[in-house]
Amino acid sequence: MCCTFGRALNIAEKEQRYAMDRKLILERHNRVEKSLRQNGVDAVVLFNVEGIGWEDLYYFSGFRGTSGILVFGQNEKFLITDSRYILQAREQSPFSVIDKGDKEDIFLVESMLRDLGAKTVGINTKTLPSYLYLKLSGLGFTLVDVSDILASCRRKKSKEEVDLIKIASEQASKAFLNVLNDLKPGIKETEVAAKLEYEMKILGAEGGWGSADFIVASGVRSALPHGRATSKEWQKGEWATIDFGARYEGYVSDITRNIYMGAPSRKAIEIHSILCMAHIKAASKIKPGVAAREVDMTARQVLADRGLDKYFTHSLGHGIGLEVHEMPRLSSRSVDVLEEGDVVTVEPGVYIEGYGGMRVEDDYLVTDSGAQRLTADIPMELFVVMD
Repeated sequence: MCCTFGRALNIAEKEQRYAMDRKLILERHNRVEKSLRQNGVDAVVLFNVEGIGWEDLYYFSGFRGTSGILVFGQNEKFLITDSRYILQAREQSPFSVIDKGDKEDIFLVESMLRDLGAKTVGINTKTLPSYLYLKLSGLGFTLVDVSDILASCRRKKSKEEVDLIKIASEQASKAFLNVLNDLKPGIKETEVAAKLEYEMKILGAEGGWGSADFIVASGVRSALPHGRATSKEWQKGEWATIDFGARYEGYVSDITRNIYMGAPSRKAIEIHSILCMAHIKAASKIKPGVAAREVDMTARQVLADRGLDKYFTHSLGHGIGLEVHEMPRLSSRSVDVLEEGDVVTVEPGVYIEGYGGMRVEDDYLVTDSGAQRLTADIPMELFVVMD
């Protein structure tokens, strides 16, 4: 029997796959090109090499295939792909689509950059494979890393992006509540993670994060902040910390909840209650113009007042969107200032070696007056499973 505090969710079913608004794509280019000009960048080349670097290519072109190249300057934009994706690219992107055929990628890129009259070319060094960097380096262009400029552009979420994150949050929350009914002593951590992702897919999600596994850490393993699921069996008298999220049309949610198998101990209840208090107080500080480190320090102070701050070993949160970790960062060393349109996590945690750990995480949209909790469909209380 499960004891939860959740309510039933209504997840909108969509008959057609989401297609990014072409006007939205062009608006993104207007924003990023202004920053590029200020930094003396004539053109940008973005690569998606079988899924590596797909986020930027998707964001700035609308194309979601596994292989493509976007070359753009101030006036012209070209999307290069292969025969597998020509029709898809033409449907998804407002730009000229070029079938590379049997031509080498670098040959096409060089030709387009010459036609654009580019001398200084921006690249994302965080996702560009080294072999492509070496090839680009030999073409005679001045290469500039624009990864921070691209990340800054992607930071502010549009209404369309927020809506997708909300759906991902609903799917993850519903999946979690459904899986509660399957939990029993002896279930493996890996089985819990697999059931979660299966439920998300049934609800219409692409799956989990894709780029990282879910965290399912039971017993003393819960003291590992990033304790990936193992074949360990979750026993009665133990709790598990579960960090999970769905991906919907490219956008992710990120949630952490704690489940106790059997009657919770007084100490576990107390730690969880303090984490909820730290979480709520920190979230109440979120609004435009507030330093990200101030939000972090608010949660840390709640834990410090109860002698638990030394067990909080990571930053309070981070941005989410197409990636699980984006700008801004909510940490004591962050120089970021919150802005309207940011979507961030708040996730205070306590990790005690030899005993266990807990974390309470939700996703928030920074609005013009404060914060909207996007993961409100799932309560943050300690869940209890009785068998």
